[in-house]
Amino acid sequence: MRMVCFLWFFFVAVFSYGQKGFQWESKKDKIVIPFTFVDNLIIIPMEINNTKLNMLLDSGSEPSVLFSFPENDSIQLFNTRKIKISGLGNEEIAEGVFSENNVAKIGEDYVHKGFNVLIILDENLNFSSRIGIPVNGILGYSFFTNHVVKIDYVRKKITLYKDKKVLESNKMKSFTRFPISIVKDRPYLDVKTKLDQKEHHLKLLIDTGLGDGLWLFENDSIKANNKYFNDVLGEGIGGTVFGKKSRLDEIQFSKFKLISPLVSYPDTASYKQLRLINKRNGSIGGGILKRFTIFFDFQDSQVFLKENNLFGEPFNYNMSGLEIHHAGVQWVKDDLERDPSTKNLINVNDIVFDNSNLRYKFTLKPIFEIATIRQDSPAEKAGLLVGDIVLKIDGRNISNFSKQRIDQLLQAEDGKSISIEIERKGVKKKVEFQLKKIL
Repeated sequence: MRMVCFLWFFFVAVFSYGQKGFQWESKKDKIVIPFTFVDNLIIIPMEINNTKLNMLLDSGSEPSVLFSFPENDSIQLFNTRKIKISGLGNEEIAEGVFSENNVAKIGEDYVHKGFNVLIILDENLNFSSRIGIPVNGILGYSFFTNHVVKIDYVRKKITLYKDKKVLESNKMKSFTRFPISIVKDRPYLDVKTKLDQKEHHLKLLIDTGLGDGLWLFENDSIKANNKYFNDVLGEGIGGTVFGKKSRLDEIQFSKFKLISPLVSYPDTASYKQLRLINKRNGSIGGGILKRFTIFFDFQDSQVFLKENNLFGEPFNYNMSGLEIHHAGVQWVKDDLERDPSTKNLINVNDIVFDNSNLRYKFTLKPIFEIATIRQDSPAEKAGLLVGDIVLKIDGRNISNFSKQRIDQLLQAEDGKSISIEIERKGVKKKVEFQLKKIL
């Protein structure tokens, strides 16, 4: 699977900021926040100045970021000024607007009255089309600052605790404690890995906003082995992030050992302008974090991990070389048998016309388009092109599929034959290829 979020460890020039984080405004001892989990990313609902938004929760980002606004809605932002920023990608400078002292709410109980946010209105940074659900921005480190945060990836719930005594309860005996370091409002974890039988000690940013499991920066001692392929890793503030995709022999956190995890190595040009902290080697993201139930305690610089039911999942990737994303919606006509009891039926997002013995149902359904194709991949060799509209996969109309279901079809077993029907410039075409395991 291609990394669908954009890594947000950027340097913001021109201004400085200080945030006190979210405050507890509830009589409850804990606050439970359900979340949507898509492509190893956590999406939670929140409000900024009374405007409802969907935000990606990213422990590795600060300040928070807005890159789109809700459709048919507006948002008022306070104390704004233009700034210049740098970030991941091959271009060094981008422009944005920085806004201070806004009111952010998660539910009615978790409130930040001095919320700062960076606005970057660049359509290339809006990844709603890549993951298939609306996302307006990124909620950063300030979410974690003041209280213990538990992330349960299996139940898709975040629990905030008012009292840190929860960390002294009996249930914590099954968790393993790890010290972390907080540097410039970002959490770092020291881990041990093995690559080609050589042991490495790494300092990694804990990044819940990274869809991949692991990113490493190549240097004299850390290099991709000979078994890799070049890939588009994602989009950053500075443009497209290219790099290598490979595997480690294993990655180990104390007693936790993950065998043959996927690892991405971004090109040096993608992060050369960033001010990386001393001895930082990369990032650990959702592809690995989702395998644990996690307690974050940033005030005392510690996290607690316990493996969950996802721990033993294999590390899969898209073997087709295709990245398919949403490209809008279209009206699709279905012929239905006449049912007198439903004559003149009109549903939300549906229009039904009555014509003699047939009823024609027109439904708004998503358009799926090929966004990128990996070089030398099975999809490229089959003749598919960026911009092709995907209609069917293995004979099944995908207009009712989620983006995640499509990704699963492209991660099937090595050697599986895939047929794809596409539309190119108004002409339909069917191609076939076999999935090929490289790593």
